[in-house]
Amino acid sequence: MPPFTHILGPVIDAGEGKPQTRLQRRISITRSLVDQLPRHSYFHQHLDPSLDDGLAIADGLAFQECKFEVTHQYTFEVDCRRSLADLSAALYLKTRQHIRRAEKEYSVRSVDDPKIFIDFYLKNLQTSGRKNRIEFEHFFALFAESRAHGSGVILGAFDHADTPVAMTYLVWGHGIMYYLLSTRTFGSTDHGAGSLLIWCAMKQAHELSLVLDLDGVYSSGTARFLGNFGGDIKTRFLIRRSGPVFGALQYLKRQVAPDESQFFT
Repeated sequence: MPPFTHILGPVIDAGEGKPQTRLQRRISITRSLVDQLPRHSYFHQHLDPSLDDGLAIADGLAFQECKFEVTHQYTFEVDCRRSLADLSAALYLKTRQHIRRAEKEYSVRSVDDPKIFIDFYLKNLQTSGRKNRIEFEHFFALFAESRAHGSGVILGAFDHADTPVAMTYLVWGHGIMYYLLSTRTFGSTDHGAGSLLIWCAMKQAHELSLVLDLDGVYSSGTARFLGNFGGDIKTRFLIRRSGPVFGALQYLKRQVAPDESQFFT
């Protein structure tokens, strides 16, 4: 998928008719699209099965019938169209306490220069000893366009010395705000800056009457952390298919080097 695109189609109009008719039509259209894919060594795409009033779940079946591997990824969605009082009440008690302490330790403001975000992100990766897997080449143009369309913002949490301790890039559209990319400092005492940024994202989503998608759960520890914000757990489809040569090369690569997960917090 393109950089910074965490969910991708297909977008299908299944037309009118009974649920069974629309279901069969959608499966047929999806399979037709799959048949038109070019030859490839590797295919990897994330789908949202909740689209089209949940009918998009049939896309997984269509890909599976075409010999693709279909697995799941989890995320949390917080309906921020509710009142702020309801959102606050839904927070886990300790999470709410961490946010209140963090509000005394840090100030949160928008960051207008994308280079500040990129430099901070890469610095934190280097400190943690992880490799960068994000293609930032087009981030400047992407950020400029999202700002111009009023559909994106970088939020940063800064300490009393005006030093950044955490940042996140938020984007939104079609009723959903995505907690797309975040990073924080390592090696210092955590006073809840990450929790504070999520709460600020929730408040911004509330102002825009949006649902906040916390955009991906990669471990049970992350699930426990994100589950403290009162959201509902949702699933996405991960669609994969590898050719024999590519699969063999990836197997050898895993034997030589340990797996390094993408850096999200």
